[in-house]
Amino acid sequence: MTASTNPRRAAASALVVLPAILLGCPRGGEGNAGAPDRPAGAAGSAAALRVGNPSRGADEQPDYDSLAAQVRGRVAGRLPEPLPPVREACTAMLNAAAAMYPRMDSVGGDALVQRLAATHDADLVACEAQTSASAAVCVTLLVDEDAGEWPWLLDQCSRAFPR
Repeated sequence: MTASTNPRRAAASALVVLPAILLGCPRGGEGNAGAPDRPAGAAGSAAALRVGNPSRGADEQPDYDSLAAQVRGRVAGRLPEPLPPVREACTAMLNAAAAMYPRMDSVGGDALVQRLAATHDADLVACEAQTSASAAVCVTLLVDEDAGEWPWLLDQCSRAFPR
């Protein structure tokens, strides 16, 4: 007899599974927001890579536009006047991203740099078409400060300084 045909086994299985389903993992709280930063970079380096979107669960996603407004307030006064042409700003941003990964990830950084080099031309074309010069400069400034990973910063700066 299998558990599906044995009423006692089916009842016992239900008693084990039902509390797990009902109790499950608690939702709410701050996810990993209180956890220490993940160390990165060379051994002994004090640098830490801060992730802009810590896991908080499906019901507690960050307010990305509010975070972008904070980025705008942090960066707006430091943008050069006049802004460089968008191609120049995008090139500087891509170069800053390529320089960041070996600095922050001593193990896999070189592989990431190779991927960026392989897609550089396409990334440059996409940047020129979709990104404002102020957003590209914003990313460059924040990548140089190790304020987060390039894709996250590009998203936030593009929200803060739309085309």
